[in-house]
Amino acid sequence: MKKFIVLLLSILSLVIFSEEIDNYNEGTVKEEYIKGKILYLENTIKNSFNEQDGIKEIEEYRVKILEGEDKNKEVLVQSPIYIEKAYNIFIREAQNVVLYKESSDETGNTYYIVDIDKRNSILLIIGIFILLTIFIAKFKGVKAILSLVIVVGIIYNIFLPMIADGYSPILISTLCALLSSIVTIFLTTGFTQKGVVAILGAVVGVIIAGSMSMYFSYEMAMTGFVSVEALNYSTLLQGVRVREIISAGVILGSMGAVMDVSMSISSALTELKTVASDITKKEIFDSGMRIGADIIGTMVNTLILAYIGSGILSTLFIYLQKEQFPLIRILNFESISADIVRAFAGSIGILVAVPITSYLCCIMFTKKNS
Repeated sequence: MKKFIVLLLSILSLVIFSEEIDNYNEGTVKEEYIKGKILYLENTIKNSFNEQDGIKEIEEYRVKILEGEDKNKEVLVQSPIYIEKAYNIFIREAQNVVLYKESSDETGNTYYIVDIDKRNSILLIIGIFILLTIFIAKFKGVKAILSLVIVVGIIYNIFLPMIADGYSPILISTLCALLSSIVTIFLTTGFTQKGVVAILGAVVGVIIAGSMSMYFSYEMAMTGFVSVEALNYSTLLQGVRVREIISAGVILGSMGAVMDVSMSISSALTELKTVASDITKKEIFDSGMRIGADIIGTMVNTLILAYIGSGILSTLFIYLQKEQFPLIRILNFESISADIVRAFAGSIGILVAVPITSYLCCIMFTKKNS
């Protein structure tokens, strides 16, 4: 009953936050994008455009509108083909596309193809993930999916709106990491002794990781604008403490890995204590450190490779220009230095979680025997 009440309160809080955001966004004016379906290529217009504009030809597609006031209506939509292939949208027949709707009193509704509709593919890969998780982990898989939904809801409905309102990203990310850890471990193990130890170990590790990233971000005088896109949208970030976002990202990004390490050590030492009830504090701590040493080898690589993978395109650009930029310039690109801080600060959080969790286990698990 206690589990049901806590879970219900968590879901209720997310619903309330979602309603507040929807109410806030009601007054905003949105561009209208709708779903359409490519029926066939009707015509290709050539030799009518100046290639200096970058356009090679225009393709005209017959498109069926699948949403909005023109639903089921067929319209002719033009799509430019650029000389530079990177600008082109690769359109196929029977493909769903995203249409931008432009309304005018004189010409009525005009539609433009802006992208391929990727939602079905996104739903498919998410569905495969959910089915595999439930198939392999059974009821624990269901709880894992539920905790993931709640954690994503916390980030989307609490973390993002609050930092957009000017609250400290570091403080809010720490609170969200704490809440997410409690929800995840609670649904996995309940409020058992090993669950409490895992939560405490994870929280300490995450706080250390965030503190390290905050110190080095300020020491390196980082602005927080780590990409060209961030600079282009800087006007939208008025009132946001952009400089703290790097540290907030480290806290949230390392949370899963640190929580995994803490939970693994806590669970293993719990089983050890169950089998050998007369084990001493020192033996528990030493066992935890040995288990942690095995985990660290792969977990640190996982975190660092994840950050490298997320920024691989930027890394590739710099590699291709390595002859033009010396190492002193490359390491001082903010995007590169920020990724280095994220990766190693998060890894430090993992390292710290090992002795902290091991120490908490040897204190709590032998408390009754002392």
